[in-house]
Amino acid sequence: MTALKRLAALLLAALMCMGLSGCDFLPSEEFNDYDVSGYIQALLDSSYHDDHRAFMAISQALEDSAKANNITTVENAAINFCNAYSLNPDEEQMERLEGVMATALMGARYQVKDEVKVETGYTVEVTVSPITTFAGLTGEFTSIRSQAQEEVNRTSMVNLQEGEDQEDGGEDGDEWNGEEGEEPAPTPVPTPAPQMKTAAELYLDRVLDLCEQKAAALEFGGEDTVIVLDIRLTDKGELQLDLNQIDEIDRAVLAFTVNSPILS
Repeated sequence: MTALKRLAALLLAALMCMGLSGCDFLPSEEFNDYDVSGYIQALLDSSYHDDHRAFMAISQALEDSAKANNITTVENAAINFCNAYSLNPDEEQMERLEGVMATALMGARYQVKDEVKVETGYTVEVTVSPITTFAGLTGEFTSIRSQAQEEVNRTSMVNLQEGEDQEDGGEDGDEWNGEEGEEPAPTPVPTPAPQMKTAAELYLDRVLDLCEQKAAALEFGGEDTVIVLDIRLTDKGELQLDLNQIDEIDRAVLAFTVNSPILS
């Protein structure tokens, strides 16, 4: 579960302990006074907006641990994007994509309402305005792929033609190379041609160019998504949060497919 990795840093804060069932436990002897919504707000601000002040104050986490929330959220967003569009970037391209996702998440819009105490614990309602900038891009990516393939094909033909011309030119010169007894001119060392990118590499570069442009002008669409976090009180007096719900918020913040529940 991707959200497990993101929240692992909370172990260092001694505020949460990880359960084997994929849930977080928030120990709280003063159950009635625990600021659940404040913690959720701080966690989301740390994860999306790269603002760790409140999270560090509430959890007493070190800065590096708090920053891990954002780093892993960005990494997960990039992976989800690649899965949505069947992309296979190299390491350098993945770093560019993570930069795009980080920029987009800085613009995330969400609202955390006050917690409501219920018989089983607490509920916290989170309203998300989905970023739709990167949803439904299959058509544009298909066009970019075709253009990349055509460009590589043209470049290959030009390089092939130039190579043939050079071979032909080498056969037409004066074999005596000028007057008798004259030293032959040294053959210049050819400059190696830059390695040509494959169609797949060029395609990914162009996709990232487009995404970087789009990240500079985010679009929000569809209806707001409301996610109700169900935080349970265990028999041991601990507050239990199912991390699948945090992952649900992640996927609501950044929509990558038009058939996503938040857009349908």
